[in-house]
Amino acid sequence: MNVLITAASRRVSLIRLFREAVQPFGGRIIAVDYETYSPALFFSDQWYQVPLVKDPSYLLRIQDICNKENITLIIPTIDQELSIWAHAQNEFKKKHISVSISATNTIRTLTDKWLTYQALVHEDIPFPHSFLPDKNIIPDHFPLFIKPRKGRGSIGAFPVRNQKEYLFFTDYIKDPVVQTYLEGKEFTVDALFDHMGKLIRCIPRYRLVIRSGVSDRGKTFINTRLTELIERIGNTFSFRGAINIQGKIYNDSISFFEINPRFSGGIQLSAAAGTSFAKLLVNEEMGVPMTPSLLDYQAGMLMTSYEDSLFIDTDNKLINPPIK
Repeated sequence: MNVLITAASRRVSLIRLFREAVQPFGGRIIAVDYETYSPALFFSDQWYQVPLVKDPSYLLRIQDICNKENITLIIPTIDQELSIWAHAQNEFKKKHISVSISATNTIRTLTDKWLTYQALVHEDIPFPHSFLPDKNIIPDHFPLFIKPRKGRGSIGAFPVRNQKEYLFFTDYIKDPVVQTYLEGKEFTVDALFDHMGKLIRCIPRYRLVIRSGVSDRGKTFINTRLTELIERIGNTFSFRGAINIQGKIYNDSISFFEINPRFSGGIQLSAAAGTSFAKLLVNEEMGVPMTPSLLDYQAGMLMTSYEDSLFIDTDNKLINPPIK
């Protein structure tokens, strides 16, 4: 049971979770990235450099690695490659390689924030009012929030407090979408779906401190209304594998503002509070069916993260090999 994780970058926690998951089956974790000094690479059993995802040779290189390493499961990790993997999953399936990715139409909708808004509003799922900027119409109500339609994380996302800022950011950001600004406590929900698209796990956490779009500190909580809404979202789209959903809670009001059909950057907190999604996915590939358990996790589990470093000498060898 060998697993390939794409765009390893800083995803040390994800690689550790999958290493633990494959150990009972004698499996190995293979990591790939464009950058040869990405820290997560050094926590894998084997790593390879690959072209950027837009390179025509990207999938061919991945296929070569899969053949060499006898890969069973591929875990895509970044927004830019989700569409490519959604379209390629059937070809890899013919080679007995599973790709943990949602359906093509789901990926197309959720990687475009304007299409996401339209889909959720149609299903009466709470989402901030959104619109595409019109140079001939300047809003007179603020604050607003502006972000790229196909952006990732917090890159290019800004609060807009007046007309001057609105004019600047609508010109500064390429292909933007504008949303009503949401008040309240920000949260992320880590959710897991099986091969049939059934919701298996749903673990929400408050984003207490956010750094570069990723939770640096978080705390799990239980909200049955939120869980019900996640189930409705799960019935709206065709999900497979891990996803994360972001939103805010203000008093008793819940609203979502982003759905990412991939693992979150804070998945280690969900694993600490409940069941490792990595372990469930690996077991599913080994023929063990997933059993739904939406409230079986520890509320109040706190995560606080810190920086650490690896050191590489002139021979490209680690001076301080990481504890894997």
